[in-house]
Amino acid sequence: MTNCKHTLWFAPVLLLVSVIVIFGVASPNLAYASEISLSDENKIKVRKKEEQSLKRQDKSYSQQAKALAKHYKKTAKLIKKQGGDPKPLLDAAAYFEDQSKI
Repeated sequence: MTNCKHTLWFAPVLLLVSVIVIFGVASPNLAYASEISLSDENKIKVRKKEEQSLKRQDKSYSQQAKALAKHYKKTAKLIKKQGGDPKPLLDAAAYFEDQSKI
């Protein structure tokens, strides 16, 4: 009977230790995850600014964007004739038309 009593108290202690270890390991990772998302947002902002400046420096970018918009419009007309949904292509054409004005 004494062997039974010793093994019974060991299970709750082991459970308590495992819970403490799990929360101890998880809490710094949670803080790090929020830190990563903030730094990712900053990286996205920086990339957008760099992209805008590169677009302004490239003289042929506006012409390429216009050509892409024109191509997407033609493709959308063909898709519409065949009975498909041209909306995604028209959205892309509108996007590139806006980009050509930069």
